[in-house]
Amino acid sequence: MQACAIITGSELLHGQIADQNGPFLATRLFTSAVEMKEIHLVGDCPEAIRRTFEDAIKRYHVVFVTGGLGPTDDDLTCRIICDVFNLEMDVDDASRDKMEAVFALRGLAPGPGDMKMVSVPKGAVVLPNDVGLACGFALHRDACTVVAMPGVPREMEPMFDHYVWPYLKNARGVRERKHFVMRTALMRESEVNARVHTLVEGLSVEWSICAKYGINELTFVEREGSPFPEEAIRAGMEREFGKRLLRRDSIEEDVLALLEEKNLMLACAESCTGGLLSSRLTDVPGASKAFLGTVVSYSNEAKIRLLGVSKKTLENFGAVSEEVAGEMAAGACNALSADVAISITGIAGPGGGSAEKPVGTVCFGLASPGQVKTRKEFFPGDRDRVRTFSAVYALNMVRTFLQKI
Repeated sequence: MQACAIITGSELLHGQIADQNGPFLATRLFTSAVEMKEIHLVGDCPEAIRRTFEDAIKRYHVVFVTGGLGPTDDDLTCRIICDVFNLEMDVDDASRDKMEAVFALRGLAPGPGDMKMVSVPKGAVVLPNDVGLACGFALHRDACTVVAMPGVPREMEPMFDHYVWPYLKNARGVRERKHFVMRTALMRESEVNARVHTLVEGLSVEWSICAKYGINELTFVEREGSPFPEEAIRAGMEREFGKRLLRRDSIEEDVLALLEEKNLMLACAESCTGGLLSSRLTDVPGASKAFLGTVVSYSNEAKIRLLGVSKKTLENFGAVSEEVAGEMAAGACNALSADVAISITGIAGPGGGSAEKPVGTVCFGLASPGQVKTRKEFFPGDRDRVRTFSAVYALNMVRTFLQKI
């Protein structure tokens, strides 16, 4: 089966926001028997939406439409689909009841425009919205299945996972192909790509690689009509990458699991990342079993007062130095009575760099009772990239340390 996605919203064409829905749908469909062939961004123009939609339903088995299900004048999706298929719009009672209850909590009542959010083509399958108010819908005409969902990613994504995918499987017979994901840490994408390409040569498998701030995510998917060589691939990946492979879905989950396994507690000291590292750790449920906390020591004064960094060390080497990073880690280990502590201090930019220490220079310290190790790295890019790479690199320092003890 082949699919097309129509992502509506003038804000996407004006550059106000970047499309997240198209990539999300393409990623989800990669492991299914539905192949995404085209993704269209269309503004809130009735003629453009209708023309794109009419062309898509003639050529594809599944057409996804996101956006245009809200209460405003530029929310046009349901009306256009009804017009194309010569259907009436119908209010879904359950969605309306939910909307009225939400409005009542605020002392309000839905207006005429709000009813658009709970209206669907007559006879369509209603897709509940567990996060927002605008319901989605699915309908099948001739050889095409049409699925309409809200444009807000935090509403669209759970709707797809909880309702659209079950509908496609149960009502349309779409099969999910066997697949699995493996991840490597702190390796160049080109190197991983080349090594995996050689590893799977001759095997009947489809695969993709996606690099995200130091983590390469590899997805392996069975080919239709061929046995899936999962065990052979997993064994080959283990031989090829060994400890560079993550064992869980994220590097922070790996770190916390290793800490818990070894009955150790971690502390952090952050400067340029401003708490990003500890935020990633505490995004994992149950992190408190192995994570004590962090000291965000942004200024030199905070480094001295909270972590015991020597004023002389700061004067002699500067805040962004391995010497200071080491004292930050040792100070965090002591202040929080931790078994292991990791520190980050760097120049995230856009200003503050020099010829000797350009923007992107980041120093790390790792301390455990009786020892301190330090590193200096350079991460080119904007402020967000420097900070995110720094957090991932620090996590990998801890992960590597824990693997050796």
